[in-house]
Amino acid sequence: MVQSLAGRGRGLRPLAFLLVVMVVATAPAVWSSSNAAGTSSPVTRATASTPAPVSINPFVPNFDIIDHSTPYAWQVEPTMQVNKSGTIFVGWKETDSATDAGFRVGSSYSTDQGQTWAPNILMNRTHPDSDNCRDSDPWMAMDPTDRLHFAYLEYDPGGGSSPPCNSGLDVSNTTTGHDWGNVHYIQGNGGLVDKDSIAFNSTGRLYATWDEGNVLAFTWSDDNGNHWAPITNPGGQTSVLGAIVAPGANGTVYLTWWNFNSFNILFESSSDGGKTWSSIVRVNDRDRSASGGFPQYPLPAMNVDPKSGAIYVSWADSRNGNPDIYFTNSTDGGKTWGTNHRINDNTDNSQQYMVDLAVDGKGTVHAAWEDRRTGNWNIFYSNSTDGGQTWSKNVRVTTAETPGSYTRPGDYFAIEAGPNDYIYVVWTDGRGDDFDIYYARSPGFPVAAVTVATDPSRLPVTIDGVTKVSPVTYNWTIGSSHAINVSQTIGTGTMGSRYNWTSWSDGGAIAHEIIANADLTLTARFVKQHQVSIGASPGNRTVFVDNVSIAARTMFWWDDGVPHWLEAPPQPDDTPDARYEWQSWSDGLARAHSVVATAPLSLTATFVRQGTLRITTSPEGPHFFLDDVEYNSSQTFWFELGSSHFVFAPPSQSAPGARYTFVNWSDGGSFGHPIQFSGAMSLEASFHAEFYLTVTTPFGEASGGGWYDQGTIAFVSLSRTSVPGATGVRYAFVGWTGDASGTGAVSSGILMDGPKVATADWSTEYAVAVVSDVGTIEGSGWYAAGATVTLQAPAQVTQGGTTYNFAGWTGDATSAQPTLTLTVHGPLTVHATYTATTGPLGVSTTGWGLLVVVIIAVALLVTILLRRRRKGRDEG
Repeated sequence: MVQSLAGRGRGLRPLAFLLVVMVVATAPAVWSSSNAAGTSSPVTRATASTPAPVSINPFVPNFDIIDHSTPYAWQVEPTMQVNKSGTIFVGWKETDSATDAGFRVGSSYSTDQGQTWAPNILMNRTHPDSDNCRDSDPWMAMDPTDRLHFAYLEYDPGGGSSPPCNSGLDVSNTTTGHDWGNVHYIQGNGGLVDKDSIAFNSTGRLYATWDEGNVLAFTWSDDNGNHWAPITNPGGQTSVLGAIVAPGANGTVYLTWWNFNSFNILFESSSDGGKTWSSIVRVNDRDRSASGGFPQYPLPAMNVDPKSGAIYVSWADSRNGNPDIYFTNSTDGGKTWGTNHRINDNTDNSQQYMVDLAVDGKGTVHAAWEDRRTGNWNIFYSNSTDGGQTWSKNVRVTTAETPGSYTRPGDYFAIEAGPNDYIYVVWTDGRGDDFDIYYARSPGFPVAAVTVATDPSRLPVTIDGVTKVSPVTYNWTIGSSHAINVSQTIGTGTMGSRYNWTSWSDGGAIAHEIIANADLTLTARFVKQHQVSIGASPGNRTVFVDNVSIAARTMFWWDDGVPHWLEAPPQPDDTPDARYEWQSWSDGLARAHSVVATAPLSLTATFVRQGTLRITTSPEGPHFFLDDVEYNSSQTFWFELGSSHFVFAPPSQSAPGARYTFVNWSDGGSFGHPIQFSGAMSLEASFHAEFYLTVTTPFGEASGGGWYDQGTIAFVSLSRTSVPGATGVRYAFVGWTGDASGTGAVSSGILMDGPKVATADWSTEYAVAVVSDVGTIEGSGWYAAGATVTLQAPAQVTQGGTTYNFAGWTGDATSAQPTLTLTVHGPLTVHATYTATTGPLGVSTTGWGLLVVVIIAVALLVTILLRRRRKGRDEG
């Protein structure tokens, strides 16, 4: 009996339960004392008595800690601690099925109160995989410096305690959750080490206990596990399973365990740090009421109120014919124990077991346990503010159930009270395809109700790595990110038919993240499809499916009721030297026809074989005759094997710009000869080719045209690049076009690989003449047709002492403004006119000068005449 229990104690503890976190209210209301199932020893507290307990509503959501990054699909038996800053550390056992023993131990941590979790890691161990060693039974404890310590067992799955693994305890520590340092190891006494627990007292002494071959084992270390005191068996206890150690004040240490022989919860204490021990006391007040066995052991939970010193113990008790959660306390260091009280408040005879306890800073006692009152596994929660005399209404923590078909969701889970009196719970959860470690906190977080559905409904969806049948509704923390996914295809239950995902209602990819900001429904849309097999006989032929060719039998998934197009086209050559001509479709329809799939379907196109005769010319261009039919280009003919044919290539041929002289056939035959078709074959008629280069120019003279051998590089040229036209007109060479290029008189090289044409491109230019009455105005010259010319006449010009003002433009363009803009469409002559500036009486300055000269001359003449007349008088 003992050996059997020990062996099973190593097992995975087939979890499947859903532990739901319920939390403590910061100011719980009072329950009437009539709720008490009995009386307990009074508990002395550091603060005033708090009211009796109140119902605590469940807080949501439940968070999955597991990121599925390890090689193992199943995670069970979580342990947890919360440091003074509120960082939450969680460890667990890794295994590969619901019933296997542990393989490794993993951990993670959260710095945001459990809303997000660090990547999962596998813990280091003393003996590596090469020694076939495994790990199990994780347990965490905080030391007085707020450093986390993580203990877990090492064992050989084949030999239990056999070398090189032996059987012992690993302990490592951290402050961060990701840097664990060295592993410290203590080897057991030779038996199979099982169900360990560790704890620290206020001076930093690390206590450890376990059962070894169902014998109680206890030791301690004062240097974090580097060195250990000798392993002892306090009280010489056997039939031990699930030993728990907890420190008291002033070096006191407590032990409790389940004795599976007497079916009792036992307790002993040491007041000198584990050197000597008290007598053993039974905790349950009804003898043999803690009955039970594999796979649901009635293992005890123990916690100590650090302020009052009260010791609390809880366990699964069968005094009522089925396991219930019972609780008791001791206020005298474990010498005596109060009345046992039932915590679970269900009225049926369902099973409750695997309890854990926590005590917060106010002295409130919190309990959570596995519960099957719904028929499936859930975590339920309750609390007590009077030392366990009365308990609040039970509240379900888990938001989804673990199937009741799992017989053993591990042996442990954890509930802890944080530095702010928040309550934290971690548990083994089977709501998905395997066991994960889930977490919840009280108080919870604001949530959005998000429903994930499918169209059609009842198809599986995967949310945060957990697959469920739609529709499924989650309460997610506001602002939290979640991964939603569906399989691209899902079977219908009929071979050859399926559902194929087409879209999400939010437009996201098949797998994408969503932010839970408000209540919403997301729907994955699917279309029903049928598998359609399409191919040909023989199997290497090509058919068209929806105008896409396939060359081998191909499986398609077609939407139900949607038409598709099938065609058996003339077959392309495979080598190319043969083909198969279509004969029939297996559905009896035409070579090209429409098909609608309403169920799985198989269709075959049957072909018969043909061979090819390919006839080409080199170069392309000459014609040939096959069986008296003329062809002007290369051809592929399909003939049956064994047929006779006659080919003929005229010895001399011409075409516009080309002339060809027959050279030979590729089979060595004369220009006309018979062929016997015995299989796919190719014939080519080779010709010597010449090509004509035509040169054209509308002006001047061009040279370089004529016949050239194929492949020759030819050049064309012009004798001059400017040619006069009519008066005021000339023509300027622009460049070569057609098959020639370049802007010089000589073109770039022209490859004669066919008839070519080179054309000289010219532009027309017109003379513009600018004439001015005075001085010279720039702008005369030649301009391209359509060009725009702007002429600028000075507004005033001084010449020969005379000042002239601009009077206007005349000729082929008129304007009164000095600036004249012309568009050149032919020869142009424009005249800038000027007028001399004027003096008094409107006479120009030049006129005034002449007038003065005349007056002076007249005056001199008059004077001379008058003098002569006087002289005549005097002489007379």
